[in-house]
Amino acid sequence: MLRRPALVVTSASALLAASVLLTACTTPEPEPTRSPTASESATPTPSAEPSEPAATPSSTPVDIPCDTLVSLQAMYDFNPNFSLLGSFTPDAGTPAAEAVAAEGTVCRWQNGTSGEVIDISVASFDEASLEAKANAINSTSTMVPTYGPDEAYFAVTDGVGEAVVFHGAYWVVVRSVAFFEPGDAEPIVTTVLAAL
Repeated sequence: MLRRPALVVTSASALLAASVLLTACTTPEPEPTRSPTASESATPTPSAEPSEPAATPSSTPVDIPCDTLVSLQAMYDFNPNFSLLGSFTPDAGTPAAEAVAAEGTVCRWQNGTSGEVIDISVASFDEASLEAKANAINSTSTMVPTYGPDEAYFAVTDGVGEAVVFHGAYWVVVRSVAFFEPGDAEPIVTTVLAAL
């Protein structure tokens, strides 16, 4: 009888020891994580390098009247149906619009029968701007030596023939749907260059 209670005590002690061991072996539950706040998680974004500003073409105003660039007689000799319009607003993106922005001279002659027009634009730019224009057009147009000793090109784009001549500091553009080849624009180009 005396041994039985000792066994119970021993069993109770064993249970207590096992309980302590099990408690020590369990890992504590991790604390819930919290999301960082916007100010904590925001990483500084590297600032963009300041880009080089595009070079602005340097131009000199050209104040030559249209009937001096191409006289009434010269246009009559070319085609008597063309008349000089008093003024016009060039379409955006055209050489005439660029010449207006550069304070150049722009002229429009209109055929009274067909309604076709001839636009003449003359602007004066610095050497670097003229060189950039020549390089840009060189790959898309044909060089035309018959326009004179100056660097000159001709191309037909979307049905519009365009003659471009670099004459000293001048950028001359003559365009019309009436020009199909370099020779069509040559009389007008020659007259304009003689007036500069």
